[in-house]
This record gives sequence, C-alpha cells and structure tokens, in this order.
Amino acid sequence: MSELEEFQQDLAEIQQVLSTLKRKSNIDYLNTRIKYLENSIKILTPQKVEQPQQKPQQKDQETLQYQGITKYAWDQEGNKVKVFLNLEGIGQLPKEDITSSFTSNSVDVKIKGYKGVNQRFSIRKTFDELKDKECSIKVTNNSVVINLIKKEQKHWDQLNFKDKLIDTDPSKLDKQDPQASLMNMMKEMYQNGDDDMKRTIAQAWSKSQEEKGFK
Repeated sequence: MSELEEFQQDLAEIQQVLSTLKRKSNIDYLNTRIKYLENSIKILTPQKVEQPQQKPQQKDQETLQYQGITKYAWDQEGNKVKVFLNLEGIGQLPKEDITSSFTSNSVDVKIKGYKGVNQRFSIRKTFDELKDKECSIKVTNNSVVINLIKKEQKHWDQLNFKDKLIDTDPSKLDKQDPQASLMNMMKEMYQNGDDDMKRTIAQAWSKSQEEKGFK
C-alpha cells in the first residue's frame, strides 16, 4: 500500500470516529489531525499541468522519469539550512534544465539530462516550516546548493518530518464505545509523539477532564 493510500484510509477512519464525538476538545484535536492528512494527500496527489498547445515539445515534460538523489550533505546555522548535492560537471548543464520549487513545507529540485539521466531531490515534508519565498538554489561547477530559510529559528534534527500515525486498525476500534477508542488512539499518539504532540494531547485531555467536573 502506498503512502498516499495509507493517508486516505487514515482520513476516512478518523472522520468516521469524529462523527460520533460530542466534546469540543476532542473534536478540535481530531480536526487538527484531519487537516494534516488532507494537506499530505494534496501534496502526494499527482497534479496535472496544462501545457500551451503552441509548444508541443513541452508535453514530454509530463512523462519524464526521474532518478531520486539519495546522496547529499546538509548543515544548518541559525534560521538557515543548506543542502549540498555533489554532481561533478553540473555547471555545464543549461540553466533551464535545473529547476526548483518550494512550499512552506516541501522542497523539489529537478535536473534534466545530467549525464543522460534526469535526477531529482525532493523533501515531501520538511522537519519544520519554511519561508518558501526566500528559499533558492545555487549551481556551481560541481554541485547544487539548496538554500532553505526556516520560518522559526529552531534546531532541526533531520531534514524530513517524521510523524507517528494513529493506529486506526478497524479491529481495534470499539464500536460500542467510540470515546474509549478515541482515548486509546490518543494514548498511542502520546507515547510515540514528540514534545509538541504530547503537549497538544495533554491540553486536550485536561479540557476533557474539566468538562467532566474533575481534573
């Protein structure tokens, strides 16, 4: 099963649980999760780009196959992250054959026809948010340097975002007590999540207890 299909199934199951909830804190918590899944699905879903009919040669761009670049180095200082792609002789390639695109949480650099192979370096979801309008690439004789600007000056443990998904195995959902199923999922998220995730869950739990009349 592909990553896109997993996200789609997670979204469908969480929406099913959401329809049974009444407490606002729990609903808000799952709505945040739903928003993340919807954004991930949007990023992973192939987008069709219409090409002008007067330039039929560009139609071939849609069917180009790219080989992923897996060897790279990176460093960070303050709010800047640099990714180094060591590609001997890359400076001889026409500038229009090296393209880049950035969003607030993704990176995509495409290189067409490098030593007869189309190559691509991409990050589907970065460790934290970017100031995408300020990100750029620099091509030298033997390398491509990707300059990323962090939205917040936080230390990155890695380039890629890692998220612990909720275990939404249907066999583990308690159809008799959907509230109990939600609590089990929240416990799993708390045990496997990072500090921000634990803080979010703790706040949701605290609000839930206050509504019951005790802490």
